[in-house]
Amino acid sequence: MTRILRIICGATLVSALAGCEHNGKTFPDFQCTGKVPAVAKIFAEDPPAIRQPVLPEMLVNCRGHVYVPALGMVFVPRGKEVPKSGQFLREERLTPPYRIIPAGARVSTDQSPTRLNVELDKLNRIIGFYCG
Repeated sequence: MTRILRIICGATLVSALAGCEHNGKTFPDFQCTGKVPAVAKIFAEDPPAIRQPVLPEMLVNCRGHVYVPALGMVFVPRGKEVPKSGQFLREERLTPPYRIIPAGARVSTDQSPTRLNVELDKLNRIIGFYCG
């Protein structure tokens, strides 16, 4: 039975691909454009790459454990406009001491166990939290 199902699935796949290759010849109502608008809109920009696994237990000393759900959200600096869509975290919501680390920024070596470090990517999305 499994072999018959594989043959049927394979024939269906080949038939569908043949219809896409010959626009309008095999399936006259089907036009292969090469992209699906809904999917293209969702993946217009790369998803944020979270720097490392962020465990809330590791952020208790700097009170960062409450911000873990904000990973991947857009960071809005103090006084700036919020994005028209999507989730965001305002700088005003952070409790001092904290340090914002933009993409590609150099970080000083001074350490403070109670300071929350917020790492951002080039699109100003939050990709990491750590104490120090």
